[in-house]
Order: sequence, then structure tokens, then C-alpha cells
Amino acid sequence: MALDDASERRREIGRRVARWRVRRGLTRRRFAELCERSLSWVDKVESGERGLLRLPMLERVAEVLHVSVEDLADTAEVRQAGHCLDVFEISAIRSAVQSYQAISRVFVPSSTELTEPPDLDRLAQQVTYTFTVFQNAHWPLLGQTLPRLLTTAQTAVAAYPGTDDQARRARSLLSQAYQVTASTLIKIEEFDLAWLAAERGFVLAEETGDSLLISSAARRVAAVLMEMKHYDEALELMRANIDRLEPERGDGSPAYLSVYGMLFLRGAEIASHARKPSVARDLLDEGDSVARQLGYDGNEHFTAFGLTNVRLHEVGILLNLGDGARALNAARRVIPDDLSRLPKERRASYYLAVARGHSLTGQSDDAVDALLTAESLFPDEIRCRPYAINIVNGLRRSASGTRSQELEQLAARAGLTDED
Repeated sequence: MALDDASERRREIGRRVARWRVRRGLTRRRFAELCERSLSWVDKVESGERGLLRLPMLERVAEVLHVSVEDLADTAEVRQAGHCLDVFEISAIRSAVQSYQAISRVFVPSSTELTEPPDLDRLAQQVTYTFTVFQNAHWPLLGQTLPRLLTTAQTAVAAYPGTDDQARRARSLLSQAYQVTASTLIKIEEFDLAWLAAERGFVLAEETGDSLLISSAARRVAAVLMEMKHYDEALELMRANIDRLEPERGDGSPAYLSVYGMLFLRGAEIASHARKPSVARDLLDEGDSVARQLGYDGNEHFTAFGLTNVRLHEVGILLNLGDGARALNAARRVIPDDLSRLPKERRASYYLAVARGHSLTGQSDDAVDALLTAESLFPDEIRCRPYAINIVNGLRRSASGTRSQELEQLAARAGLTDED
């Protein structure tokens, strides 16, 4: 190996070590302690001045960072690792969601009693930040943020028992933490864990008595029920929440209209999966009416609700009903400038829907173009979501003759091989 090549390889491994160290939330000093090395050793490794030449040391570094040796040393870096939630991060989320501290008012760890209660204003900022990370489709950052947020919010609920304003606010914040966790887990198809997070968020929301928080939590529960194919139960839950909020529509605030309108969109989505086209159309029309009453594309309660989101849901609903041609026609009615103002997560879903529509109508080149556009804007959404990967794989399997080079390169970046 040429000297320049060896130097570049050391620098590349150093960059990977630094990236994973930061992702695991380790300071340089703590990382050095865990590796039983000096701080200067860490600096030299991460800068590429010193290489990890011996396998035992490489294995030790990988163990501390909870990654494989190949993630650090293989020149063909595991593509998914840098973009998606990994096994270690999902395990940390699972541990936080399953923590008994979240449901027990009796067996509270003694450490919780001895520490200062979490500052609720700061916790509220962390909740807002996490929802923003989710809407910006930044998966590695979610992997770092969610476990800490859940643990802090659980500690807050334990620290503020009772029914006063602080107790209700702590429960509200933990409910929201569970909700954004459920939404994340749904996207990566961890449905059993998503159900647990959504259910706990729902129970906590009911304890607060906050009508909009209850409906937001119910929407997450319905989303999991839908993914688990319990369509009747999911639709019943949405109808119950629509009926509960309906009397306030006349004087509804933007926050109210946004949460209320999203109930119709979720209901329409559920009905389309249940193959109930007339029900889906009626609910979508109601959602459209609420969006027109709202009058703009907003993001109250992180709903991204408005006429543009209604149009995006229309595309998805038509796809669920198997009508790719009408879905593409609906997609053409989405105004690009309006789309550009939506959160990245919503825009990525739009491009995935367009790709799926082209796939259903046999326009594979157009489908690949839509996926490449989505990847250029939102790489984590395309490379990490099983839904997106399945679209890519479906295009590969349906390709007649030689697959396009662009499709194969896209599949490789998504971690697909010829065996998939």
C-alpha cells in the first residue's frame, strides 16, 4: 500500500472513530478512559496521526463504541450504519420505553429521589427539539436524542407526583416524548415497541385532561393499529376523537383545527388500507374542509397540517387503493412552492409516494428519478425506512433485462445486495 494510501486510510478510520464517539455521546476523555488509553492517544487516532494497527485494540475501540470492527476498518463502510438507527440505539430506546419508572408511582429508583427534579422549561425545549429532529428526517440524531429524552421525562413525572400544574405538565411532556418515539418506531417498522410507546403516551395524555394532547396521542395509537392491520379498531378510535372535538370547531384555534383536521386525514388513510374508498373519500373531504377553514399550511402541534398536507394524503390514499394513475394526477396538483415549506419528513413521503405511483403504472425510470430526488434531499429517509427500501427492491425485481446503473447504485446505497 502506498504511503499516501496508508495515511488516508488512517485518517478515514480516525474520522469514523470520532463520528461514532460523538454519536454515542462520549467525550474524548471518557472515551479514553473506556479504552484505557490517554487523551493524547484519542487525539492522535481521531486525527489519523496514529493508526489502529493491532486487531485487539481495534476490537476494544469497536466494543466501546458498540459497533462492529468492519464499521471502523472496512474500506467499504457499512452504508446503513452512518445514516440509520443501529441496533444499539434501538436497544437504548427499547430500554427507555420499557422502563418501569414510566408506569410505577411506588417503585421509584432512589437515585431519582436524591437528584434535582428536571427543569420543565428545559424539558419542554428538548421535546420541541426532538420533534424538529424527527420532522427533519435526521435518523442518527434521533437515535441519540430519544433515549435521553424519555429518561429525563420519566424522571420528571416521578419527581412531580400529584395533580398540580407541574405534575400535569410533566405528564404532558412525557406523553409527547412517547408520541415522537412511537412515530419514529413506526417508520422503522418496530411496531410492537411503537404500540407500547403510543399506548403509554395515550394514558398519560388522558391523565392531563388536555383535549388536544389526547387526540394527538390517539392518532399515534391509531397509526400503530393501522400498521398492525387492526383497521376497524383504528377507525373507531379516530371517529370517537372526531366526535369529541367536533363541537368546538366553530371557534377553533389554529392548534385545534390542525389537530382536528389530522384526525380526518388519519381516518382516511386507515379507511384506504381497509379498502373502504367511499369512507376514505368522505374523511379526506372533511379534512380538506378543515384545512380551508385554517387557511394556511401550518405546523401547529407538529402536524404540518394544511391544504398541502391534505393533497399529500390524497396521493397516499389513492396508492393504498391501488390506483397509481389517479395518485400521480393528484401529485401533479401539489404546488412545488407549497411543498417546499413543509417539513422534510413530509416532503420525503411525497417523493416516495410519487415513486410508488410510477412503479404501479410501470414507469420504472420515472420511479427511480423520484427516488433519486428524494435521496438527494433526504438521504436518511430513503436509506433507512423499510418502506423506501422495499420500493427500491421492488423496482429491481420487476426490471426486465438489465437494470439501470442508477437503480443499482441506489440499491447499494440502501444496503441491498443481489441476494435481497
